Amino acid sequence: MVLIPLENRLSRLQGIREAPETAPPHLREQPWLELEQKAALDIYEDVEKVLKKLAKAKLGKEPAPKLVHETRVVLRRWESIWGVLERDGWSDKKFWKKTGSKLRKLHKMLGNARDWDVNLEFAEEYELPESVRKVFKKERAKAGKKVAKSLEKLEVKKMAKGLLKFLLKRPQEIAVRHAGSSKLFQSAYSHLEPLLAEQEDTARALEAHAHTPTELHELRLVVKAWRYLLADFFGLTNLELVKAQQLLGKLNDLERLSQLVGAIAAQDAGATRAMIKLQEQKLKLLSDFDSLRVNLPFGLRPSVTSVTNLSVDAVDD
Repeated sequence: MVLIPLENRLSRLQGIREAPETAPPHLREQPWLELEQKAALDIYEDVEKVLKKLAKAKLGKEPAPKLVHETRVVLRRWESIWGVLERDGWSDKKFWKKTGSKLRKLHKMLGNARDWDVNLEFAEEYELPESVRKVFKKERAKAGKKVAKSLEKLEVKKMAKGLLKFLLKRPQEIAVRHAGSSKLFQSAYSHLEPLLAEQEDTARALEAHAHTPTELHELRLVVKAWRYLLADFFGLTNLELVKAQQLLGKLNDLERLSQLVGAIAAQDAGATRAMIKLQEQKLKLLSDFDSLRVNLPFGLRPSVTSVTNLSVDAVDD
């Protein structure tokens, strides 16, 4: 991996803005721009791999469920990292038009296909009637064909090249913009910790009143962003956040499935029985989350002894 040296490295000798002594060296001693580029280049390697797989998959009828899920996980991490980069002035119109917007479009398209894959998995798990499964299979086929058709227009190989070129070049432009400013040499910890605190504040506010499906879905997105921020920039994987994301994700999937099955239940006794099973499972998951939500790790910060290499990809949608 190649990192572009930042301008005027001797400014390090003047001292990077202080961070707590307990903070890991990569956060205490490294400037924020350097760490952001490293995080972006790390995820780029995964983005490149899945885009190459998609380029080959378009030769078939549609991307397989496993590839759809794998690509979604990688692009979700990219979106999380990009959110941090964008706040710090990385974005420009040319990149967004040629590459950034296309990556987001691909992520959303694959999301529709992934939803139908999950619906089919639950249909089998909860023994939904064959009539329901046929509808789900038909919709999944439509979503898959739409993705396969769109891949031709998106030119996924060019997307990967454009992303790498941007990630190698943009930090130098930002460094020039901040030349002579102490902000450029602010430690990664001092620069990113306020963003982590802001993310926690948002999660705390949502958690306090999140009970409806819509509120729980919003909380799920914030918990996911919080978890990725800790993992990709602070080197921490927290089990409470992992479990919270898992539970909230399943609740969101079951809510979507319940709405689909509910529309059929009036004409199908089997669907009515399935609705009862789904409701029972939702109540169980809500109970599990209520036990967990009081232990969300507000205030968690990395120290030299807390950094872990656990994979950020360990959690499903």
